[in-house]
Amino acid sequence: RIISSAVKYKKQIFRTGDYEMKKRQKRERKKQDRGIVDFMMVTNHFFHSLREWILEMDDPRNQSYITYTQADLVYMGILKNICGQYSMREMEENFNEETCIATLQILSGNRSLEEMPHYDTLNYYLEKLSPECLAELRKKMVKGLIKGKQFNRNRLLGRYWCVILDGTGLFYFKEKHCENCLCTEKQMADGKKIKLYYHKVLEAKIVLSNQVVISLGTEFIENENEHVTKQDCELNAAKRLLKKITKDYPRLPICIQGDALYATEGFMNLCRETCHWEYLFTQKETRQKNLDESYEWIKNGDGAEKITGLCKEKGTGWYVNHVEETAGKTEVMNVLEYQYETKDKDEKNHTVRFRWISSLEITKRNMEEMILAARGRWKIENEGFNNQKNGLYRIEHLNSYNSNAMKNHYLLTQIADILMQLYLAWNPYVKELKQSIKNTSSWLLESFRRQTVTLEDVSYICRYTTVYLE
Repeated sequence: RIISSAVKYKKQIFRTGDYEMKKRQKRERKKQDRGIVDFMMVTNHFFHSLREWILEMDDPRNQSYITYTQADLVYMGILKNICGQYSMREMEENFNEETCIATLQILSGNRSLEEMPHYDTLNYYLEKLSPECLAELRKKMVKGLIKGKQFNRNRLLGRYWCVILDGTGLFYFKEKHCENCLCTEKQMADGKKIKLYYHKVLEAKIVLSNQVVISLGTEFIENENEHVTKQDCELNAAKRLLKKITKDYPRLPICIQGDALYATEGFMNLCRETCHWEYLFTQKETRQKNLDESYEWIKNGDGAEKITGLCKEKGTGWYVNHVEETAGKTEVMNVLEYQYETKDKDEKNHTVRFRWISSLEITKRNMEEMILAARGRWKIENEGFNNQKNGLYRIEHLNSYNSNAMKNHYLLTQIADILMQLYLAWNPYVKELKQSIKNTSSWLLESFRRQTVTLEDVSYICRYTTVYLE
């Protein structure tokens, strides 16, 4: 018994020693992460003209009374987001450091900058600035990434860029906020109905890789005025957004993805005839009943191609091309289905089934790739907006009551998210140290407040280097 206890005690010491060594190694590895300097290096690598693009925007302020350049204010808004500052007051308190001023001088190129701008100054600027300016800035950034060809290998079927449509609510009010507010009625537990006013937004996100999914276009869902007979909706906003993206990226081969809301002939016709895009939408019986019945009839008659052992679940897939010919539709509707068996919490077998409509021809060779792309949409939608709402950016937090400033705050968040995703995809320490996005953001804030950017750091930021993304 004595020997057995000694052996157990010795094993426990070794385990503790290994654990302490692992923690020590983490601390040493963490020291190699330069924080804000590395973020500036990645930003400069992908967008070395970002400062010039910002300064080229139409400045709405009276030039006789300005103290801060547009670059000062826009970079301050970007830093607010990447450093996880939810409110303007929190940003004001945490950014009031000499090192923050010195770093902002380097970013904006304004060597005469003496103080960080007050958050009221930033809000005043965003109240006057046209949202088209920030949308144009984002377009230049996205075009730069596409032209760099670094993400070409991630295109669907080696040709199409996947663009995902997704809408979400931003702000909710008990009283009317502005004439553009959407309105809905909510029934309380006591049976009483109350009116709620809210703002929504529709995002088009382009999938550059599994780690980098960024904003391609934004359309705010809002009423033109308070006297409209029919409220704006996500589908109408999607039609406007598609036309904008087509105008901004006329030669970009796109496969648009979305849920069953978009699986209508009118929207499909807009994708193919007007935009010259392909589409991949979720199929539901309630949305396309005739199509669903025709597919089931063909499948039950052994007219569907069947493939087994697909994806990591080793599930089964079926597909039928040109079901529209049987269903009496005019648009191309190729249907693919995938199902697999899994177990629920009670260890009971459960069948998971998916079905989609696409304009792309389905074959045995591309079936699995199409399934992965279609299933990836759901994950991207949930993780993307969930991270922006509840994780790093808190886009539902109201930074200004001014409608124009609200839009510009949102667009600044999308621009900051592009830079943050590239930084996270490059950062070799995040995965190695199993560091969460929130902790990475906290480290960026700490280094921004405490770390002095030296001339050697500036040389490191500006020199030509190769940046590898995971």
